[in-house]
Amino acid sequence: MIKILAATLSGTIIYLMVGYLVFEFILGNYMNANTTQLAGFKKSETESSFVMLLVSCAAYALLLSVIMGNYTNISTFQEGAILGAIIGILVAIMTNSYWYSTSHFFNSLAPLLADVAL
Repeated sequence: MIKILAATLSGTIIYLMVGYLVFEFILGNYMNANTTQLAGFKKSETESSFVMLLVSCAAYALLLSVIMGNYTNISTFQEGAILGAIIGILVAIMTNSYWYSTSHFFNSLAPLLADVAL
């Protein structure tokens, strides 16, 4: 249980930092230019909830920690990173494909693919 909690805590911090790097610095301007900008859809920085962002990151980190800690034979950081990357890519494909198929959020397939690649 301690191992799962430690992995969740470290995963939450890493997921938050990497997500900020990717979605704000690397893809921020590109996604703003290549996704539909609906008035009122995206919250401003002052309206956004950092606590709920932490909850989101923690839930994903806990999901990966439970899977890797209880249902696999992961024993090294490298094995965990590989499985985490596979699951992360599949979740990104699932989420982005859903948005692409049911909305006008993505202006083309290119930003969907950029998001999955990063």
